[in-house]
Amino acid sequence: MATNACKFLCLILLFAFVSQGFGCSRSFSDISLKQSKTGKMIKNTTEWEVKLMNPCSCTGTDIVLSCVGFKSLTPIDHSQISISGDECSLINNLYGETDFVFKYVWAKEFDIKIMSGDIACS
Repeated sequence: MATNACKFLCLILLFAFVSQGFGCSRSFSDISLKQSKTGKMIKNTTEWEVKLMNPCSCTGTDIVLSCVGFKSLTPIDHSQISISGDECSLINNLYGETDFVFKYVWAKEFDIKIMSGDIACS
């Protein structure tokens, strides 16, 4: 009887973790940004990669990055990211358990940060 109760409790706990996305808070704070050198040099200048990561099942929407003074020696795909002044906005949503990556070429790393966005959970 104690064995069945233990199995039942373990099943309940497992379901609770699965339904919450394995520790995701189901908030916009689950989305993170990482920036690093790719190791490639283009036009004798460093290539940088910016990666937005969404490890949870909820979708990030209306994501805006702070990208003060942003420039690139190579073209940025404006069908994926819109640059207006000191803000860079993702054109599409950041779906659950996916990453969004863009690269730029500049002599120094820009201080790109997540400014705002929303989260949509079903």
